[in-house]
Amino acid sequence: MTRESRFPYDQLVAGGVVDRAEWASVVRELLEQEGAPASKGGKPRTHGAKTRFAAKVGVAVRTADSWLRSEVDVKEASVKAVAEAYGINAISLLIRVGFYTREEIPTGLTNKQIDEEQRAVLELDDLSDQQKAMILQALDEMRQDDERILHEQRTRDRRRRQERVAELVERARRVA
Repeated sequence: MTRESRFPYDQLVAGGVVDRAEWASVVRELLEQEGAPASKGGKPRTHGAKTRFAAKVGVAVRTADSWLRSEVDVKEASVKAVAEAYGINAISLLIRVGFYTREEIPTGLTNKQIDEEQRAVLELDDLSDQQKAMILQALDEMRQDDERILHEQRTRDRRRRQERVAELVERARRVA
Protein backbone atom coordinates (compact mmCIF):
# COMPACT_ATOMS: atom_id res chain seq x y z
CA MET A 1 0.00 0.00 0.00
CA THR A 2 1.46 3.38 -0.93
CA ARG A 3 1.63 6.35 1.37
CA GLU A 4 -0.84 8.23 -0.81
CA SER A 5 -3.47 5.52 -0.63
CA ARG A 6 -3.17 5.35 3.16
CA PHE A 7 -3.83 9.03 3.69
CA PRO A 8 -7.63 9.26 3.90
CA TYR A 9 -8.06 12.67 2.25
CA ASP A 10 -6.39 11.59 -0.96
CA GLN A 11 -9.06 8.97 -1.52
CA LEU A 12 -12.06 11.30 -1.31
CA VAL A 13 -14.38 11.47 -4.27
CA ALA A 14 -16.11 14.80 -4.59
CA GLY A 15 -19.75 14.56 -3.69
CA GLY A 16 -20.79 18.10 -4.46
CA VAL A 17 -20.44 20.75 -7.08
CA VAL A 18 -18.34 23.83 -6.60
CA ASP A 19 -20.17 26.93 -5.46
CA ARG A 20 -18.79 29.28 -8.09
CA ALA A 21 -19.73 32.43 -6.15
CA GLU A 22 -17.97 31.16 -3.02
CA TRP A 23 -14.91 30.21 -5.08
CA ALA A 24 -14.86 33.73 -6.54
CA SER A 25 -14.95 35.08 -2.96
CA VAL A 26 -11.97 32.91 -2.04
CA VAL A 27 -10.02 34.16 -5.05
CA ARG A 28 -10.89 37.79 -4.22
CA GLU A 29 -9.68 37.30 -0.63
CA LEU A 30 -6.40 35.88 -1.86
CA LEU A 31 -6.00 38.70 -4.37
CA GLU A 32 -6.36 41.14 -1.48
CA GLN A 33 -3.48 39.36 0.23
CA GLU A 34 -1.43 39.75 -2.95
CA GLY A 35 -2.18 43.46 -3.10
CA ALA A 36 0.39 46.01 -1.98
CA PRO A 37 -0.19 47.62 1.43
CA ALA A 38 -2.72 50.42 1.46
CA SER A 39 -1.59 54.00 1.48
CA LYS A 40 -2.80 55.97 4.50
CA GLY A 41 -6.57 55.83 4.54
CA GLY A 42 -6.69 54.29 1.06
CA LYS A 43 -7.55 50.93 -0.39
CA PRO A 44 -4.88 48.28 -0.93
CA ARG A 45 -3.19 48.61 -4.30
CA THR A 46 -4.04 45.60 -6.39
CA HIS A 47 -1.97 46.26 -9.51
CA GLY A 48 -0.28 42.99 -10.45
CA ALA A 49 -2.06 41.00 -7.75
CA LYS A 50 -3.81 38.75 -10.27
CA THR A 51 -0.54 38.01 -12.03
CA ARG A 52 1.16 37.14 -8.73
CA PHE A 53 -1.80 34.98 -7.73
CA ALA A 54 -1.82 33.11 -11.06
CA ALA A 55 1.93 32.51 -10.93
CA LYS A 56 1.79 31.30 -7.34
CA VAL A 57 -1.04 28.87 -8.10
CA GLY A 58 0.21 27.80 -11.53
CA VAL A 59 -2.72 28.92 -13.66
CA ALA A 60 -3.18 31.49 -16.40
CA VAL A 61 -4.43 34.95 -15.49
CA ARG A 62 -7.41 34.24 -17.77
CA THR A 63 -8.30 31.29 -15.56
CA ALA A 64 -8.27 33.53 -12.50
CA ASP A 65 -10.49 35.99 -14.38
CA SER A 66 -12.94 33.20 -15.22
CA TRP A 67 -13.01 32.14 -11.58
CA LEU A 68 -13.68 35.72 -10.48
CA ARG A 69 -16.58 36.00 -12.92
CA SER A 70 -17.96 32.62 -11.73
CA GLU A 71 -17.99 31.42 -15.33
CA VAL A 72 -16.47 27.97 -14.99
CA ASP A 73 -16.56 24.99 -12.69
CA VAL A 74 -13.43 24.56 -10.64
CA LYS A 75 -11.56 21.29 -10.51
CA GLU A 76 -10.69 19.75 -7.19
CA ALA A 77 -7.02 19.83 -8.20
CA SER A 78 -7.24 23.61 -8.65
CA VAL A 79 -8.69 24.06 -5.17
CA LYS A 80 -5.89 21.92 -3.74
CA ALA A 81 -3.27 23.88 -5.70
CA VAL A 82 -4.60 27.18 -4.33
CA ALA A 83 -4.67 25.75 -0.81
CA GLU A 84 -1.09 24.54 -1.08
CA ALA A 85 0.16 27.80 -2.59
CA TYR A 86 -1.39 29.85 0.21
CA GLY A 87 -0.90 27.46 3.13
CA ILE A 88 -4.63 26.88 3.55
CA ASN A 89 -6.10 23.61 4.77
CA ALA A 90 -7.22 21.95 1.53
CA ILE A 91 -10.04 20.02 3.16
CA SER A 92 -11.49 23.16 4.75
CA LEU A 93 -11.31 24.94 1.42
CA LEU A 94 -12.94 22.02 -0.41
CA ILE A 95 -15.75 22.08 2.15
CA ARG A 96 -16.12 25.87 1.91
CA VAL A 97 -16.58 25.80 -1.87
CA GLY A 98 -18.98 22.87 -1.79
CA PHE A 99 -16.98 19.88 -3.01
CA TYR A 100 -17.61 18.08 0.27
CA THR A 101 -19.72 18.30 3.36
CA ARG A 102 -18.17 17.89 6.80
CA GLU A 103 -19.86 14.51 7.09
CA GLU A 104 -17.98 13.22 4.02
CA ILE A 105 -14.55 13.95 5.50
CA PRO A 106 -12.85 11.03 7.25
CA THR A 107 -11.29 11.51 10.63
CA GLY A 108 -8.62 9.44 12.29
CA LEU A 109 -9.35 5.76 12.74
CA THR A 110 -11.48 4.81 15.71
CA ASN A 111 -10.47 2.05 18.10
CA LYS A 112 -13.24 -0.08 16.63
CA GLN A 113 -11.79 0.35 13.11
CA ILE A 114 -8.31 -0.50 14.36
CA ASP A 115 -9.65 -3.63 16.06
CA GLU A 116 -11.44 -4.65 12.85
CA GLU A 117 -8.25 -4.21 10.79
CA GLN A 118 -6.26 -6.29 13.26
CA ARG A 119 -8.97 -8.97 13.51
CA ALA A 120 -9.09 -9.29 9.71
CA VAL A 121 -5.35 -9.98 9.65
CA LEU A 122 -5.49 -12.39 12.57
CA GLU A 123 -8.30 -14.38 10.92
CA LEU A 124 -6.22 -15.16 7.82
CA ASP A 125 -5.67 -18.91 8.00
CA ASP A 126 -3.13 -19.14 5.20
CA LEU A 127 -0.47 -16.99 6.94
CA SER A 128 1.94 -17.92 9.70
CA ASP A 129 1.92 -16.11 13.02
CA GLN A 130 5.20 -14.43 12.04
CA GLN A 131 3.68 -13.13 8.77
CA LYS A 132 0.63 -11.87 10.64
CA ALA A 133 2.88 -10.10 13.16
CA MET A 134 4.76 -8.38 10.34
CA ILE A 135 1.49 -7.23 8.76
CA LEU A 136 0.15 -5.98 12.10
CA GLN A 137 3.37 -4.05 12.66
CA ALA A 138 3.05 -2.49 9.19
CA LEU A 139 -0.57 -1.54 9.97
CA ASP A 140 0.55 0.11 13.19
CA GLU A 141 3.26 2.05 11.35
CA MET A 142 0.72 3.21 8.75
CA ARG A 143 -1.65 4.43 11.48
CA GLN A 144 1.19 6.26 13.22
CA ASP A 145 2.14 7.86 9.91
CA ASP A 146 -1.45 8.96 9.30
CA GLU A 147 -1.69 10.46 12.79
CA ARG A 148 1.58 12.30 12.28
CA ILE A 149 0.32 13.74 8.99
CA LEU A 150 -2.96 14.85 10.59
CA HIS A 151 -1.05 16.43 13.49
CA GLU A 152 1.25 18.29 11.09
CA GLN A 153 -1.76 19.59 9.16
CA ARG A 154 -3.41 20.83 12.37
CA THR A 155 -0.16 22.54 13.37
CA ARG A 156 0.11 24.24 9.94
CA ASP A 157 -3.53 25.34 10.20
CA ARG A 158 -3.00 26.80 13.67
CA ARG A 159 0.13 28.65 12.50
CA ARG A 160 -1.71 29.94 9.41
CA ARG A 161 -4.57 31.26 11.56
CA GLN A 162 -2.12 32.98 13.91
CA GLU A 163 -0.34 34.60 10.96
CA ARG A 164 -3.63 35.73 9.44
CA VAL A 165 -4.77 37.25 12.75
CA ALA A 166 -1.43 39.05 13.04
CA GLU A 167 -1.90 40.42 9.49
CA LEU A 168 -5.41 41.62 10.31
CA VAL A 169 -4.23 43.26 13.53
CA GLU A 170 -1.40 45.00 11.68
CA ARG A 171 -3.76 46.16 8.92
CA ALA A 172 -6.22 47.49 11.53
CA ARG A 173 -3.41 49.37 13.30
CA ARG A 174 -2.28 50.99 10.02
CA VAL A 175 -5.80 52.19 9.28
CA ALA A 176 -6.33 53.57 12.80
